[in-house]
Amino acid sequence: MATTPYSYGRFIGRVGGLAVALGIGAAIANSPAIAAADDGQSSSSESGASSAAASSTTHEDGAEQKPTPKTETTDSKADAPASNRKKKKKAPEPESKTETAAAADDDAANHTTTTLAKTTIAESNTADEPAPKPTAPTDTLAVASTVGAASREVAQATASTTATTPTVTAQTLAVSPLGTPEQLAAERRAAETVNTLPVQLMKLVLQFGWRSTAQQQFKLVGGPDQANLDALNEAVNEYAMGAAFQQQLLNPMTPTAVMQVAPPHSWYGQDVDGSRILYDNPDTIYRFMAVNKTSTYVITGRFTGDDPAETTFSVLTGLSGNTASVLNGKSLERNADGSFTITVSGSPSGPGPNHIQITDDTTLIAVRNTLSDWNKQDPMSLSIERVSGPPNSLFAQLGGFAIPFIGPTVTKNPLLTTLVSLVPPLPVMPPLVRGTVTAVIMALGLQMESTYIKVATVDPTTGERRQPNVFTNPTQNAQFLSTQMQSAGYFQLDDDQALVLTINPGDAGYFVVPVTNDWTITDNYWDQQTSLNISQAKKNDDGTYTIVVSPQDPEIWNWVSTGGLNQGTISIRFQDLPKTPSKLPTVSSRVVSLGQLPGVLPPGTILADAAVRLGQIADRKSGFDNRFAPYPQP
Repeated sequence: MATTPYSYGRFIGRVGGLAVALGIGAAIANSPAIAAADDGQSSSSESGASSAAASSTTHEDGAEQKPTPKTETTDSKADAPASNRKKKKKAPEPESKTETAAAADDDAANHTTTTLAKTTIAESNTADEPAPKPTAPTDTLAVASTVGAASREVAQATASTTATTPTVTAQTLAVSPLGTPEQLAAERRAAETVNTLPVQLMKLVLQFGWRSTAQQQFKLVGGPDQANLDALNEAVNEYAMGAAFQQQLLNPMTPTAVMQVAPPHSWYGQDVDGSRILYDNPDTIYRFMAVNKTSTYVITGRFTGDDPAETTFSVLTGLSGNTASVLNGKSLERNADGSFTITVSGSPSGPGPNHIQITDDTTLIAVRNTLSDWNKQDPMSLSIERVSGPPNSLFAQLGGFAIPFIGPTVTKNPLLTTLVSLVPPLPVMPPLVRGTVTAVIMALGLQMESTYIKVATVDPTTGERRQPNVFTNPTQNAQFLSTQMQSAGYFQLDDDQALVLTINPGDAGYFVVPVTNDWTITDNYWDQQTSLNISQAKKNDDGTYTIVVSPQDPEIWNWVSTGGLNQGTISIRFQDLPKTPSKLPTVSSRVVSLGQLPGVLPPGTILADAAVRLGQIADRKSGFDNRFAPYPQP
């Protein structure tokens, strides 16, 4: 996108204004009189990663700023299967394409999608009215003036910009619960962001850092092998795409439900690169929503088809994403058609039965929608609307509320919140600015990737480096999800060897065995059986499961392919556990040659010849396509 010196001057001017506002606010806020006044108006207690959020009073200073309500679409199945590829290279978009053009595209999509949604709802008679929304305080004169100025700038920018993106037609509109106009716009912005210079430079830094980390962590097997080194560049590309999505999730004043940690896919005329990171689960659809305690929100959604294996709404804090609390989807009160409404605020309770309390340092709500039966369990629809709080600002747009210490400090102080809200956001954030913020987010990956590789290579109980092919009983790790248990490790196998896993799920209603490479990323699991879960695998007579992980097909049903890798990582997940399980899951492992395999398999093991395997793959592909369908084929 072309930018002018005036636009950069305006950006610098607003940053300066924001800095002045913060400086004045900090000086005033530090005075004893203001501190005493704040103490009398506000009381809050921050929640740690392992404790429930304490009761607190929410302050909603400034004007109410209600975004345009988002129309949910109902899900539908495509008759034709998708043609996803293992790796999809997206051509760089023209620099002249602006976010304003994308917004115009979204407006057209929203209009037609609304028409389709209304028709579908009228036919099925399944839509319920959402719960009444909270009323925000009235605008102050200062805030009203600021919002008016910002509105005029947005109008001028829109009037002076010509949309170059073709208008989405009725035949290509989203009817899948995942393919919302907001999601498609986020994917276009992410594709543009990853092509900026700051992101490209940070990719080089990550490649060097990750390679150095892997040499240390996999040194017992001589470091990463050539197949994993060949996959490093693509792994960094996916991490960059994920960071480009995360950049769009920094502003809690303009929240949307954005799907990321997703495989490459094609839909609605878009080829979208993958954004898989940190042991992505092939069964889980990951969506994230930016929130902040200064505002209140309403989340709406709808379940269709069979109930998913598990759905969780996790309150994440800070940039590290520690889990403060979790709302389980099974606890939601739903309407007869499967729809639900959740209120979100700093208060311990809301006007309805479904409520999430957020803390001063809350940055995101992460939603994990886990499907164990890909062909019977549908992705749920999901949207979020901010219904009250301060106006949007440059501080929020640049991710100020997500910065450690600074964000919580502003959130807790009504005066600072009001002051930062006086500086309006940029009507259009230049791609270079988005790329710079994305590069900063990517830099966090140097530490995060190291931390997550150690999950596979270091024994959590002893701190010693773990031997390959050793998988033991699962433990809890809040970096994944506080309600999960994981048994993690890495494998080193010859072509004619197999890793035999014996799994007793205990009280867990769900488990999955997914193969990931050294960089903790899955392969193309839609047309390879590189994962198996509790619904896809066959149970032994004693209630356990025997899973065989190997590069070559051992011709049994419970085979997890390594995708051709001889070295890689695995994190076996156990979910849907009761709060106090009486039977914990267990895992054991051993390595044998393929010739020895028949002697160690339990009686009654189900075999799978070439025809059976093709059937398994066809079922996987059909179920996977349901997530991204329907859409036009190129």
